[in-house]
Amino acid sequence: MTDATDRRKLLIVERKLENNRGHHHTQISALKMLLPEFDANVVAGESYDGFLGAAVGKLSATSIKLARLRSRLQHGTAPQRLGALFGGLKLAHSVRLPSSAFGASLATICRQLQLGAADLIIVPTADLDSFESAVELATILADKAPRVCLRFLNSELGDRDERIRAKRLRAILRRLPANVLLFTETEELADYFRDHFEMPVGGGFYLPCSVPAREVPDAAIDRKGRFRIGVFGEPRPEKGSQRLKYIVAAVAELAETGSTPLIDFVIQGSATDFREGGIYGDLRGFLDGGQNVTVSPQDNRLSPEQFQKLFHSVDAVLLPYERTIYCLQGSGVVQDAVAGYKPVIHTQGMSMMALLAHGNGVPATTDREFAEAISRVATDPLRFQQGTARAAAYFQDALAANPLLPLLGAPLQGR
Repeated sequence: MTDATDRRKLLIVERKLENNRGHHHTQISALKMLLPEFDANVVAGESYDGFLGAAVGKLSATSIKLARLRSRLQHGTAPQRLGALFGGLKLAHSVRLPSSAFGASLATICRQLQLGAADLIIVPTADLDSFESAVELATILADKAPRVCLRFLNSELGDRDERIRAKRLRAILRRLPANVLLFTETEELADYFRDHFEMPVGGGFYLPCSVPAREVPDAAIDRKGRFRIGVFGEPRPEKGSQRLKYIVAAVAELAETGSTPLIDFVIQGSATDFREGGIYGDLRGFLDGGQNVTVSPQDNRLSPEQFQKLFHSVDAVLLPYERTIYCLQGSGVVQDAVAGYKPVIHTQGMSMMALLAHGNGVPATTDREFAEAISRVATDPLRFQQGTARAAAYFQDALAANPLLPLLGAPLQGR
């Protein structure tokens, strides 16, 4: 057994961690389970409410704004540089802007906690701000700097200006230290970064989300003889939420022909979302329960325990996601569905195909195709049992073979 004084330290940096919402908090517990031999501490956003315990540091939103202004001064057009100059004067009363969003702050925290080269920092939701900060941290602490693991989740990297984003990324890569390790969640995103930027990045860094990566029995719930389709999370355009009314209507049209069993769409959203004028307002006609197709609104502010119970109560998961976003970016709901042995009806061309290609995924493109896919799954759900079991087993193996783990005991090598 490792002596407590010999245990290495882990610093999890998640500036989006503020309260018990989304997947940011689930990543903390997942990383602690992945690395049980490390003593873990958390650095959170400045509005963090402490629900996971005290944070050893909080990251200022102002410092992040200043770092963004600096990126415009360095890489922007003439109008952008002028705007950044005035922005810096207004925000910091100075034209000298920080080299990164929070590299210096992390260096201070590392010194306070006595982190050294044998220790580890992980940024589970990394972007260009955290990438620049990791490089600055390595420069400040030199040979005493811990290894920094950055996990990128999307190609936008927190900067919507495509031109500046590419310039920032290439500038960072030119001075990438050996102790800054780069990963993505999806294999598709890793391929994109390697192809476009020759970035030394590994894919497949998955972290369990709301549903544990093990088989669990269905929640005790009266389905009233209906096949339940789950639509989870807050409605957003990139999740295809505005399409849902058309997909439900297409399923209802199929149901009129008698080719579809009774179906219940279990949809998370606020009360406002389901009112007239809300994004799900057109679904109100399906709320009375007297039709072949019904809609069951669910609160989108559930506790983790309530969410798990709701998730286990559905028979399949619907993801009409926008392909332009999700062809590279992953989804926590996909991981939840795979871990929970649920078939996934998803947009053709989505990422995470490593998790969806085991006979558990049903692709579709048009609203009619989604309706037909839902009907197919609902009519014969047993045909997906083996596929969902294979996907769950693959996911468990992928979690155990996390690409970070082999590197923790390996010596650093120059790039």
